[in-house]
Amino acid sequence: MKKVLSLITVLMFALAGIAQETIAVPAQTLTVSPRKTSIPTQRGNFVFGSRIGFSAARSSIDVQSSAGSVKGDGGSSSQFNLSPAIGYFLATNFVVGISMDWLRNSSSTGVDLNGGTTPPQTSNNDNLLFGPFIRYFLPLDYDKAFFIGTTVGFGNSQNQFTSDNTTQSIDNSLLTIGAGPGFTIFSSNGLALEALVKYNFAQSISQIDVQGVSRTSKTWTNAIDFSVGLQYYFGGFKSVTK
Repeated sequence: MKKVLSLITVLMFALAGIAQETIAVPAQTLTVSPRKTSIPTQRGNFVFGSRIGFSAARSSIDVQSSAGSVKGDGGSSSQFNLSPAIGYFLATNFVVGISMDWLRNSSSTGVDLNGGTTPPQTSNNDNLLFGPFIRYFLPLDYDKAFFIGTTVGFGNSQNQFTSDNTTQSIDNSLLTIGAGPGFTIFSSNGLALEALVKYNFAQSISQIDVQGVSRTSKTWTNAIDFSVGLQYYFGGFKSVTK
């Protein structure tokens, strides 16, 4: 009888061990690791990165009049911009910081509308702006978010204007205000890819001396800008991970 009880006890422990091993396998398979509470846009984190954008346009003209017709190239223009920035999250999903905008504008006039042989006039414009920005994120998930932001920029630009084979330099003072929405996708190592559509208003005050005549001019510009960028989110000296 004692041998039977001992055998039953051994079998029970053996079955318990087998059952424990059998249950442990699916438990490990079905277990889902909880997400970490750290998010890229949480309070106390930093973000550093840059956006880049490019646009180009070309036009043609066809003028018909009793004095004759003029048809041909209407001119072209292009713009390249680079915008590095660094920001700090004062609150979760709310970041403030400082940014720099470097813009390179090039334009060329087309055919002489008066029917003459006046050569095209070219203009190159370099703008360098510094100013604050703010941005508020609207998370869709832990790795995606919409955002809306605004920027203000102050700075100077230097223009080169070429006409009749004579090149002149013009110094401008600039003020820009921009606002618009965007979308960002976060990765697990703190990097994020973003796209931004922004409305920009700019005011330029120019001082120019043409053939001994001093002139001051003001220019107001309204534009829509599309850009893409790469950002890096980190807390202290550690990258932000999900």
